[in-house]
Amino acid sequence: MTKLLSRLFHRAPKSTAERLEQAESAIAASRFADGAKIYRELAEAGDAMAQLRLAQMYERGQGVLPSFVDAERWYRAAAGQGAVSAQARLGEMYLTGLEAPGTASPSAIARIEAAATSGESLLGRLYPQGLAVRQDPEQAAVWNDAAARAGDAGAQARLGYQHASGFGVTRDLVEAEHWFAAAAAQGHVAGQLGLGMLYAGSYGDAGAPAKAAEWFEKAIAQGNATARLCLAMLLLQGKGIAQDESRARVLLQEAAEAGQPAAMFQLGEMYRRGLGIAVNAPEAETWLRRAAARGHVKALLSLVWLFTSGPEPEAATAAALCRQAADLGDGEAQYQLAQFYLAGRGVPKDATEAARWMARAADQGVTAAFERLGALYAEGLGLPQDFQAANDWFQRGAVLGDLNALYHLGTLQMGGLGVARDPRAGREWYRKAAKQGSGAACLQLGIIYATGQDVTRNYTSAARWYAQAAVHGVVEGRYNLAFLHLRGLGVELNARHGLQMLEQCVEDGMVQAALALHEQYSSGTYVPADPEAAARWLLKAAEMGSGGATVALADMLDRGDAAAPPAERVVELIERSAAQGDAASQARLALWQLEGRHVARDARQAMVGFERAARGGNAFAQARLGDVLATGDGVEVDRVAAEIWYERAALQGHAGATLALTNMRMAAGADAAQQAALFKLWLNGAERGDALAQRVLGEFYLRGTGVDPAMPEAERMTQARRWLSAAAEQGNPAAMVLLGGMILQDAGASARYPEAVELFRRAATQGSADAEYNLGVCLRRGLGVAVDDKAAEQCYRSAAQRNHVSAQLALGDLIAQSAQSEGEWLEAARWYRLAADRGNAAARERLQQIQGQSRS
Repeated sequence: MTKLLSRLFHRAPKSTAERLEQAESAIAASRFADGAKIYRELAEAGDAMAQLRLAQMYERGQGVLPSFVDAERWYRAAAGQGAVSAQARLGEMYLTGLEAPGTASPSAIARIEAAATSGESLLGRLYPQGLAVRQDPEQAAVWNDAAARAGDAGAQARLGYQHASGFGVTRDLVEAEHWFAAAAAQGHVAGQLGLGMLYAGSYGDAGAPAKAAEWFEKAIAQGNATARLCLAMLLLQGKGIAQDESRARVLLQEAAEAGQPAAMFQLGEMYRRGLGIAVNAPEAETWLRRAAARGHVKALLSLVWLFTSGPEPEAATAAALCRQAADLGDGEAQYQLAQFYLAGRGVPKDATEAARWMARAADQGVTAAFERLGALYAEGLGLPQDFQAANDWFQRGAVLGDLNALYHLGTLQMGGLGVARDPRAGREWYRKAAKQGSGAACLQLGIIYATGQDVTRNYTSAARWYAQAAVHGVVEGRYNLAFLHLRGLGVELNARHGLQMLEQCVEDGMVQAALALHEQYSSGTYVPADPEAAARWLLKAAEMGSGGATVALADMLDRGDAAAPPAERVVELIERSAAQGDAASQARLALWQLEGRHVARDARQAMVGFERAARGGNAFAQARLGDVLATGDGVEVDRVAAEIWYERAALQGHAGATLALTNMRMAAGADAAQQAALFKLWLNGAERGDALAQRVLGEFYLRGTGVDPAMPEAERMTQARRWLSAAAEQGNPAAMVLLGGMILQDAGASARYPEAVELFRRAATQGSADAEYNLGVCLRRGLGVAVDDKAAEQCYRSAAQRNHVSAQLALGDLIAQSAQSEGEWLEAARWYRLAADRGNAAARERLQQIQGQSRS
């Protein structure tokens, strides 16, 4: 009975078709989980349609956890049973690969990938095979071929692409054309586009532009934006079809508005570069930014060029955009970002950061980066100096034909840097670079032959290489050739032509050529002197931005040179040069403002100018600031700050600042370390040939100030005589006096006393009161000269009248020695009093004696 009832009430199982229909109804009602459950049961039972639909649900995340890997598994199951749609989808998936679903966070993806093999986490158990489907071009070709042969148009177009590009299959353009045509015959836009690109030569074969345009037009008729872009590029090039920039721009506009990033980029480039239309920076920026926002990296780089050009470059914006492109892995952007860091354009100057980005660009095969990275190694800029590494990078660049790398290899070989020195090989590298158009190499070869560097001097060869450098746009080549014409070396003597070449260099923007013309007309070395022409070219150099020329014009104006330009023009130039940061111009303008010369007097602005110039490294301004701060000239006295500025100027060899610093420190009781530091400052100046520095250094040796205590006295005196003699030969009167004094103090040098007398006489003629006094002593005592009290009195009197205390005392003694009248005693007393008032104890004692005698 039970069995009977069971048979009566048991429903007959539904057919597969009915269950498939039931699943579709559930999905139509948005009951995706129910539909997925039915499809899973059928799929696991081997139904191909259920396997296909379950794969699609996994791919879309409908009713199941989204999983491309599970989708792949069920597509393969359906495809294995001949499901063409599954075969086609597999071909598409393997061709491009599928990244993890957008619903998965990066951290989740990382955890899944880490746990996929171990299964130790919940995520690992949920997604044991991971989330992504890896790109597999060979598998893509297998499934695209299967679906293509079954007539799937999309698979036919993809298979055509794979054959055209050799992606996953052997490159075969005939097969590519066959499959593109098969897809196109079914009206598939990818087939039409593929044929268009094939005939346009996009895959490396000879192009057939007319046929390409025909297929692009068919794809355009179906609304394909990429076809619009491709046809636009053909129309812009005008090769094989009539050039039509107007329609090209319309097509690009349509493709860009349809969201095609490459079209946005090309449209932006047309506006940026003015290709067939007027340059329009705002339009260019708009389209390039839209392209960049859609991942077009080269659009970022074009924005960099946009913001570094024009009347108002925006370096910071350009650098930021370049950094974006570099971070996205664009080698050209990485190279350009390195250049920004090297130049400090839009970013802080940072050689280390420049080297890092240059290395990344080189790793991506950017040829120019090979040469630059080699140069950084050679210069030790941002990297440890390593000529061998530099040579290696230059060699890599040279293999690829980089002419700058060839040039640098020549430089390394000539100097024996990182390689054995080989001038012949170095010249050969230069010749290779020159043959490829390196103007720098041509110039260097010209210099080698003009100077006879490791070759027989040959001005004819030098002239030829200089001329070749000029052809390649190296203005220095024409500049050097001009002087060969001026001197008639290797070429015909032709001063007129030489001057014309220098003038051409000026027109090409070479300031040095304008200065050379100024020098030629000033000195009259190779052409007749012409002060007006000299001034004219000096003015030109100043107008071209030469700070030195501008200050030279200011010198002319200050000394009242008749050839000087009008004061208004010189002031305008000095103000411009100062505003551009030239420290010497800033110092000169500040001096004018302080003195009210050529400009309105403005002490406050003068101080601002001096400080800017001082911070810019101008020694005169630094010394002047020290003077102002030391004396409180219009500002509060600040001896600490004054000492700092004096020291900065002194380090540059400014003798006046060094003297002021010495006086300040010695007056404050300089310790041994400070004295030694002062000694070094004076030594630097003395070695540069400064007479004051030589005199002070001699005096330091004489008195043992700042000198190594272990130095023997005899050596110290020898050094003192050496430097004092050097200063005396340059006419320094104080050095003459000190040197004369050393001779007189040497008891065994009486034969040289006349030499001392001659030194005192020379110094006295220059107005030295010390010299007059010492000469008076020699005349009074007969040291190196006959005794002559009258001449001695004249010397003493001249020095005494200029407040020389010792001369006042000596004159008083001389007068008192022979005084007979009250007037003579009064005169002697007057000189004693003057000396006493200035602190001379002996004069005070003499004065008291005279006063005592008069009372008695």
